[in-house]
Amino acid sequence: MRLPVLSPILTLSLALSFAGCTYTGPHVDTLVPLDQDAWLSGEVESPGLGRISHLVVYGDSLSDNGNLNRNSFGFVVPQEVFYRGNFSNGPVWAEYVQNALHWTLDDYAVGGAETGPGFFTERYVVTPFPAQIEKSEKRLAELDPDKTLVAIWIGPNNYLRHGAEYQNKKGEPDNSRLNTEIKRSIGDIRRGLETIIKLGFHHIVLGTMPELGGINRSPEDTPRASDATLFLATRLHNEALHALIKTMKTAEPGIQLITYDAYAINKKTYERPADYAFTRLDLPCFEGSITGKFFGPQKFCTDPMGYKFWEYLHPNTRMHCFYAAQFLGDIAESKVIGGYDKAKAIARCKAIQNRS
Repeated sequence: MRLPVLSPILTLSLALSFAGCTYTGPHVDTLVPLDQDAWLSGEVESPGLGRISHLVVYGDSLSDNGNLNRNSFGFVVPQEVFYRGNFSNGPVWAEYVQNALHWTLDDYAVGGAETGPGFFTERYVVTPFPAQIEKSEKRLAELDPDKTLVAIWIGPNNYLRHGAEYQNKKGEPDNSRLNTEIKRSIGDIRRGLETIIKLGFHHIVLGTMPELGGINRSPEDTPRASDATLFLATRLHNEALHALIKTMKTAEPGIQLITYDAYAINKKTYERPADYAFTRLDLPCFEGSITGKFFGPQKFCTDPMGYKFWEYLHPNTRMHCFYAAQFLGDIAESKVIGGYDKAKAIARCKAIQNRS
């Protein structure tokens, strides 16, 4: 979801300082089952029901399929520790969806991205949401809007990165300041959505924010928003997002606007972790930083698929499979695809095994 609370340039500089060192630790590739990307292949009988064949994604580290790694020349989210530069130990949800549907994919999401324009320097490393859209416009001009589904899933970094600003010294949320940030964040998303619509696209998905309260935090992550602030931020953000979707459906009746309920599937894994084959929620499998630095011994956990989080804030690939199953279910309800059994796909995700 986010970078540590450092400027993107400082984060990159710290990563560069390790560039001359030879990595001698474990490699994530040895943990990933072969052909993991195709895990949900065959779960959708009619991927072309709605005549859509291409997916465009905007967002943050929950959707980033190696973009921050490439933007930083491989020094942030190093591939020895993060699979293909993803913030995980395997494919992210968009890659599972792409392979389940056999669609083509353009993924512009970048780890650390916020909804707003951010600092000028961020545009070159941590590409914020407005800049992601700007960067994609040439490609969008080549696509057929009738055959393209656009997914926007962004927001957590606004609160994880700045949440301490919206609370008092006791860690109690300041409702006035937090509500101001909610309005700004949702306003950013609305402007991005309106830009996409003006560019001619009319099949659009907006994702709810997963629960931020109680999430694991890196030892390097200071200052921190309290859990009370993050629980409230999550609730208010999602309420405002649902209100935005309702408003836009009225204002733009020709637009197919779909809610991707990422919050719901994430909540279920917290409430009944065993039902989703998770054995540990309170610790990540990789205890280290996004620059690949281990905070203790250079080793991963022994049950990488059972630990819900790969790194402190970022879910493992089994959780990404569940996110994909939810996404497919939500677009199936809107008749974008057909012949999909969400319960069967979730069971398939649960069956992901550690590589022996």
